[in-house]
Amino acid sequence: MVKYKAWTFLIGANLFWAGNIIFGKLIIDEFPSEWTVFLRWVVGLIFLIPIAQFIEKPSWVQIWRNNWVLIILLATLSIVLYTYLSYASLQFTSATNSALFTTLAPGLIMLFSFIFLREKVNAIQFIGLITSFIGVLIVLTKGNVLQLFHTKYNEGDAIMLFAVLCWAAYSLLLKKAKGIPPATLVAMIALVGAILMIPFLFFQPIHSDKITSLGIVGVIYMGVFPSVGSFIFWNQGVKILGASKAGITMNLIPVFTAIISVILGHALEMSQMLGGLMTIAGMLLIAIKRKHVSQIKAPVAQQLEETI
Repeated sequence: MVKYKAWTFLIGANLFWAGNIIFGKLIIDEFPSEWTVFLRWVVGLIFLIPIAQFIEKPSWVQIWRNNWVLIILLATLSIVLYTYLSYASLQFTSATNSALFTTLAPGLIMLFSFIFLREKVNAIQFIGLITSFIGVLIVLTKGNVLQLFHTKYNEGDAIMLFAVLCWAAYSLLLKKAKGIPPATLVAMIALVGAILMIPFLFFQPIHSDKITSLGIVGVIYMGVFPSVGSFIFWNQGVKILGASKAGITMNLIPVFTAIISVILGHALEMSQMLGGLMTIAGMLLIAIKRKHVSQIKAPVAQQLEETI
C-alpha cells in the first residue's frame, strides 16, 4: 500500500512539472529566467514554511547545523542550476523538447548509480539506455540521425541536457537527507536557493510594462504546484522507492506536456513523437528489468537499494 501511495505521489509531481514547463514557455518574455526562479520559490516559501512548522514542527537551527553543507549542495543543484537552466532553455527550444530531455534522467541516475554506488548494469538496462539516447538524438536531429555531425543543434537543448545532469545528481544526493522531514527539507532548500539567486537578479531587471495577468498566474502556479507539491511528492517517492525507480516516472513529463501542448493548439512534429516514444520505451525497459532483478539480488545489492 505504501508503494502504491509513492507511485501516486510521483505521478502527481510529474503532472505539476509538466504544467511548469508549459507556463515557463508562456511567460518567458515577461520574466527573465533569474526572476522566474526567484519569484517561484518566494511564492513557494509562503506555503512551505507554515506547512513545515505546523505539521512537522522541526528544529530549524539544529537541522541547519547538522546538514548545512548538504542543504546548500541540494539547493545549488535543484534550484540554482536545474530550475534556472530549465527556464533558460525555453528561450531557445520548445516545451515538448524540454520535457523530452527529462526522460534522460532515469538513465543518467542509473549511470551515476553505476559509477558512484557500484550498482550493476545488465544487458537489458544497457539496451534501454541506448534506446532512450537514440530517441533523444532523433528529436535533436529532427529525424536525420545520419546527419548527426552536420546538424546545427539548438542551444536550448544543450542547456536542458546539462539541467537534467544536475537533477540526476540531486536525486542521488537526496538519499543523504533521510533524517530531515520532507516539507522542512524543501523549505530549507527553497530558502537557500532563493537567497543564492538574489545576486543574479541585478543582471536581468524586470520590465513591469511587459507583465500580464497570464504572467502573474504563471508565477503563482509555479510557486504552489511544482514548487510545493512536486518537491514534497518527489522527495517522498524517492525515500520510499529509491532514486532509480522514482526517476522512471519522469517519462510522464513529456507525455503530459505533449497532451497540454496539443490542447493549447501546438502541433507535434513526427520526429518528436517517434523520438519521444523511443526514449520512453528505453526507460521502460530499464524499469521492467529492475523490477525483475530486484527479486533475485544478492543481500548486499538489496541493502544498497534500500539506502537509495
